[in-house]
Amino acid sequence: MPVLRSKASKKIVASASSLLQCLEGLAKPSYAQQAVKFVHRSYCPNDIFVGIRVPQCREAVKTHLGSTTLKDILDLIHDARHEMRLTGFIALTEAFHRPHSASWWSDDGVPTEDHIKHLGYSPDDLRRHAISRIYLDNTRFCNNWDLVDASAHKILGEQLVHFHATELAAYCASPTKCIDELPAWYQRLLQSKDLWETRISIVLLLRLLPTEHCNVAYAICLHHINKFDADPSLRCTLEGASFPSLDLIHKALGWVLREAGKRNKAALTRFLDEHAAKAFKTTVRYATEHMDRAKAKRYVDRAQKGVASHAATDLDDEA
Repeated sequence: MPVLRSKASKKIVASASSLLQCLEGLAKPSYAQQAVKFVHRSYCPNDIFVGIRVPQCREAVKTHLGSTTLKDILDLIHDARHEMRLTGFIALTEAFHRPHSASWWSDDGVPTEDHIKHLGYSPDDLRRHAISRIYLDNTRFCNNWDLVDASAHKILGEQLVHFHATELAAYCASPTKCIDELPAWYQRLLQSKDLWETRISIVLLLRLLPTEHCNVAYAICLHHINKFDADPSLRCTLEGASFPSLDLIHKALGWVLREAGKRNKAALTRFLDEHAAKAFKTTVRYATEHMDRAKAKRYVDRAQKGVASHAATDLDDEA
């Protein structure tokens, strides 16, 4: 029988007949207790952890994706167990970047929205459109920071760069930076009050940073900074109820700005010179982590005092 070797634990697990069975065989209750501490409970109090490490989830997808149906993936995304949902979103990411690794649709059987039927896309690009639509239809299940950080930029960020370059250029050229220039699906995310959809709208910008659209990332970060500066009482929602902390939003903004600054320090310095006073300290602290400490402190001192933080850390290495 073929085996699946976990790089994280060196444990060898017999390959099961399905991705779900494989994951269930990898579950380790002792590690689940550690994971609960790592992913703060207040964001998803009913989340269930079974103790599967991220590299194990990724390897399981690579082993089983070719024989896994789209229904199987959606069942994982809808699963109450955290690692099953994570694996479902990793599978969507893998299928988006390597469409023929999943046999979900024949070349002439890809579900296609009416407004793109006439655009002459290849079957693989039609698959990518369909996968991004599945992702957008299931954001309510992408309901913890690690799920967002492992998938948003790899699917929706890639979708923006690959299919919406014209809209990105129009937005960047607009003096008012009106979000009406952007694709309708992205406008919806930017206008959403949901905490996870708001974080998705920010994290996906990571994909824009190595492209000619990097200025869009700065503009969208400023959009969010201005929004919270204009209304200090504004809060995101979790499952429809107002949530007191914006910590994960401010961290995501700082993360994107920091990564942008690694590519162009002068651009980040100009941005902070002009806008640091409107941003929260958490955002500026994250954005300036790679700067000289004295310079970073000057920017942080100018920023607004943020809301008390939760003990959560971005999956920079995983996302």
